Amino acid sequence: MNPSRPRLPRPQLIRFAVLVAAVTLTAALLVAGCGGSDDDQWKDETISIGSLFSTTGDGVPFGPQQVKGAQLAVDEINDDDDGINGAELTLTQRDDASDPATSAKEMKSLIGEQQVMAVLGPTFSNSAAEADPVANQEQTPVLAVSNTGPGIVGDCDYPCDFIFRDSLGEATAIPANVKNLVAGNKPTRALVLYAPDDDFGKTSAQTAAKAFQEAGVRTVSGETGRLKNLLGTKPGVVMITASSGETGSEVVQKLRGEGYRGPIGGGNAFNSPLVAKSLGKVGKGVQSASAWYAGNASEENQEFIASYQSKYGEAPDQFAAQAYTGVKLLAEAAEDADLGFDDLAADRKALKASLEKVSEETPLGQFSFTPDHDVNQPIWIVAMDGKGGYTLVEKVNP
Repeated sequence: MNPSRPRLPRPQLIRFAVLVAAVTLTAALLVAGCGGSDDDQWKDETISIGSLFSTTGDGVPFGPQQVKGAQLAVDEINDDDDGINGAELTLTQRDDASDPATSAKEMKSLIGEQQVMAVLGPTFSNSAAEADPVANQEQTPVLAVSNTGPGIVGDCDYPCDFIFRDSLGEATAIPANVKNLVAGNKPTRALVLYAPDDDFGKTSAQTAAKAFQEAGVRTVSGETGRLKNLLGTKPGVVMITASSGETGSEVVQKLRGEGYRGPIGGGNAFNSPLVAKSLGKVGKGVQSASAWYAGNASEENQEFIASYQSKYGEAPDQFAAQAYTGVKLLAEAAEDADLGFDDLAADRKALKASLEKVSEETPLGQFSFTPDHDVNQPIWIVAMDGKGGYTLVEKVNP
């Protein structure tokens, strides 16, 4: 006992103790209340995003899986995470029928009529060239989840500061694949094939030819219709660049039918399991650079695969993984953005600013955006296993 401190009478001591307990309980409740408010501060609000995926036309090998991947992510965020800070996330899907003009029209509708905060897609790069300028003019963020052509982000033919992508560009993927093919096979001659009416394929062919030449490999490029004559150059490796998986598959079959038994490389169109399944044993060893690999043992990837299989009764592909990741990236950005829900134009700008800072582990690997909104992630070099699947050849870290 401290003799210098006067002792309170018992009734006053009891009242003092009760007062201290009440103050302590009130403070605890206030702290608890403040801690919970961050989780549901946007309760009763809605964050609407749009998707522009090709579920008809040439996009059938890709679009349906993109829709499934995106919807799975939306369901997880709403059901497992109770939304984004309490706000419900909604997805409005539009099919552009694999047509650029339709894509631009649907982009305008999603932004103007549906009032979405951001858009995923479109499926094809040539559609993006028509649709993305519409979004950028309206200052609405677009996250390209399968556009691998040049000019989508960064150095564009139009202002593209609101355009992002989580799809590995061919300008990065093809040289990585070529480097691996050259290192593993030591070819002295290369043949690059593209379809005559495929502008995307032609551009990708130029990228491939340049990569082979820089590796010291003599290179010939030509249209697929001249395949038989071009094989007369006796290539040690063949690269097929095509926007259509069906076209790529046909060229592989023709190459093998003509007796070519050497290594074959391909672009992003070869990353669809539909292509691998259609080729079967003929496709064994056909190699491409992918944004995603099912065998990636990370927790995020394996949980995604298990959830997708549980929901849809089938295994996901790269295009589903990229769409799923796109929704998760937008949700992460929205959670940290200064959204007010009373000024859509301001919220779109706030989302764009927050998206630029996102960095997280995803099914694609550790992911962030470069200053020009391109991907910063691993490259998965894969080869068809002849059974409709893929094996890992090499993981190339950024």
